[in-house]
Amino acid sequence: MGDGDLTVVTGGSAGIGLALARRLVRPDGELLLVARGTERLRAAGHELDCETLVADLSTPTGVAILAHRLAQQERIRLLINNAGGPFRTPLIEHDADEASHAIDLLYLAMVRVTAAAWPGLLAAHGSIVNVVSVAGTVATGSAPHYAAAKHAAIAWSRGLHVEASALGVHVLTANPGPVATAAFPHDRLRSHRWLRHAVIDDDRCAESILSALGKRRSESFQPEWWRVAGVAQAIAPGTMARLARRSRERFG
Repeated sequence: MGDGDLTVVTGGSAGIGLALARRLVRPDGELLLVARGTERLRAAGHELDCETLVADLSTPTGVAILAHRLAQQERIRLLINNAGGPFRTPLIEHDADEASHAIDLLYLAMVRVTAAAWPGLLAAHGSIVNVVSVAGTVATGSAPHYAAAKHAAIAWSRGLHVEASALGVHVLTANPGPVATAAFPHDRLRSHRWLRHAVIDDDRCAESILSALGKRRSESFQPEWWRVAGVAQAIAPGTMARLARRSRERFG
């Protein structure tokens, strides 16, 4: 441990994280997959023949476990902050515990893991990919705690890009739209005649993210046309709110 350039993928046992990891396996580099679920993580590690680490990054203990491993690594080539989960409780239920958990996992975990990896990233002039979401730019109301945490994450990631670039570390903020995974199957969208085209699979999403990384972009959307929705949210929030309300009424 500690001699080669390490690539770290959090939330790497399934979905977008695993799809990214499959593209990042290199014979001349090390790959570390981090996730909170033991069985899927073990299967992913066996498939890719790489190191794995069980850690729940929404907790101080989980972050400490990963920080201890990263402290052993002199150089970190790439950190992909991808740990996540669904949070769907309506705001009017005032579930403070879910709100806190969403902030811990979807936002603060990125901050804490990046801090732990920073010495290695700086030494390697490495890169960071923060997998956020279009929910960070467009509030639909369907998963408000999720959206709130993603809004915080995207603001932080954009700011980090400005600061880190001056020190030789590149930061990409990736904003996937609906991606069909085990956690987010998007069955209703995929069953719709037209809206099914808004959903992509994790493989296509990973390909798009790594393409943007290779081009040294600061921010990307998957697919790119989701950027229009973010602009529309800023320019005409009332219109976007009406469209979101109609969508919820129709699709739940």
